[in-house]
Amino acid sequence: MIDPATIALAASAFAAVKKGIALGKDVEGMYKDVSRWMGAVHEIETKHNKQKQGLLNKSVQEEALQTWSAMKQIKKQREELRLYMLSQNPQAWNEFVRIEGQIRKDRLRAEQRRKARIKKNIEVTIITILLICIGVGLWLLVWWILHLRGFK
Repeated sequence: MIDPATIALAASAFAAVKKGIALGKDVEGMYKDVSRWMGAVHEIETKHNKQKQGLLNKSVQEEALQTWSAMKQIKKQREELRLYMLSQNPQAWNEFVRIEGQIRKDRLRAEQRRKARIKKNIEVTIITILLICIGVGLWLLVWWILHLRGFK
């Protein structure tokens, strides 16, 4: 279920971006606001896409309706932002799309690094456990052999 705070975050970040453009800021100067809006949009889109793939029971249908509504709001915000940017500065929308692409790439790289780090940690843990098991096994083997020969 989409957190209402995420929807509110998207709306407030959208308002900040829109206000920044109205004040004549360039899109690159609003990187933080654009990033907040993109983060909220990404979270809503992810929830929406997951729900489209799942089975629909009554509670899931309600949740799907909520995410669908949020997606419609995002599409409306995006189009409003595009038209507003084009009316203020014809190059602003192209800058925005470039920054948006960069943010998406940065997040994708960060997610890939996080997954690689988790995979590496799992591999190190497995190897450590195997080495401990082998060590304990060898120790038990030596102890057993010594015990059979009568060494105490």
